[in-house]
Amino acid sequence: MVIMQCATISCAPPSLEEGGGSTDAGPLVESGDIVVSNGGSDVVVALNPDGSFKAVVYDVDNFAETVTGLAWMAETEEILVSVDGVDRVVAVASDTGDVRTLISNPNLAGTLRGLAQLVSGDLLVVETNNVERFNSDGTRVVSGGWPMALQAGGQGMRPLSLGGFVHCSSSADVVRTYSDAGVQSGSTTSGIPATTDAMDCLELSDGSIAATWSGTTDTVRIYPSDLGAYTATYANATILVAPTGIAERANGNLLVAEAAFHFLVELDPSLAYVGILGDDALNAPQFLFVVP
Repeated sequence: MVIMQCATISCAPPSLEEGGGSTDAGPLVESGDIVVSNGGSDVVVALNPDGSFKAVVYDVDNFAETVTGLAWMAETEEILVSVDGVDRVVAVASDTGDVRTLISNPNLAGTLRGLAQLVSGDLLVVETNNVERFNSDGTRVVSGGWPMALQAGGQGMRPLSLGGFVHCSSSADVVRTYSDAGVQSGSTTSGIPATTDAMDCLELSDGSIAATWSGTTDTVRIYPSDLGAYTATYANATILVAPTGIAERANGNLLVAEAAFHFLVELDPSLAYVGILGDDALNAPQFLFVVP
């Protein structure tokens, strides 16, 4: 068992040698656990559903690199991690913590951010202003117009349940939905003065779209599937000053990563405040998901 002694909320769990590993005899992660990439400590961690530290999932153990995008590879039950530095995507076994390099390609050389596995099984990797596409075995797709320059300053990306994906950016300042082929279908901007950076976006279980907006009035919003007028909104300058990733629990509650205060903010489906999680285990959290 790893014992953590933290003087501040920015404490990160102790590093392992590069790779993953569980802190106990059980599986690395289980359904309901929360997987978070930490930009401040270059490590991916797993939290128990109550937000307490569970395990180190992946540690690059190299200060020249950092971990960014996360995804769940359903057919192999692996955690996918984008590593920015020697750019690559690694796959971590959810039971044993064993690590393999899934994608290593010289054309993947920009700033890596969001990561998604589509319903079709292919993987999309956000790379600066481009989106690279790979088969599930790591083979780069160069047909059908891929790679595509969809949004400048790309950030989050998630699959849509009926095919396609939702993507957002902090330079183009939009949240947009696309078909599997990369054809745009919906688009929205924040409409909030001086709060334009779209940091992450996610299709919820009811088909609506949630997004985090960063700026003067940091905000979480929910939109209908066509990205029309928002249906719910949340802002709180006391606890939400640098929102990044967003995830949904099985009960419909949302978890929003707060990078400046090093914790997760939990909101109910109507975006009413529920509580704070992970404030003794995170360091500048970036992206996250809940293990299905």
